[in-house]
Amino acid sequence: MEHLGKTSVVFDYTSFLGASCSKKWTFLEAMSTFAPIFSLAWKNTIKETITVEDRLWDQAMKSLSASRSDESNIITLLKLAKTEGVKELKLVMPYELEVEQLDRVRAKFDAEIDTNNQDELIIKF
Repeated sequence: MEHLGKTSVVFDYTSFLGASCSKKWTFLEAMSTFAPIFSLAWKNTIKETITVEDRLWDQAMKSLSASRSDESNIITLLKLAKTEGVKELKLVMPYELEVEQLDRVRAKFDAEIDTNNQDELIIKF
């Protein structure tokens, strides 16, 4: 959702973990493996018609992995969100992260991370 120039996005990490385990390749993904220029032209054509939230989800499905640590995935997700111009990311987690995990994320990515709810992180860039 976009509000007066401020982009705020909700990303459900729980749903991502479930979806990434059953991910199937799309035609576009298969084609981009063999002909990367096809993928670039197609993505540039449809980029404006997809919401920031959907673009972030699509990029996360390609860049994050359920086999990687949560910290690594979250750092990658923050980079993707910042690239998309997101100013605030509400990250819904399946569980509360440990303080040490949050500290490592904060150390690797300069952003304000608020944990006012056990299973939600509010990240402001």
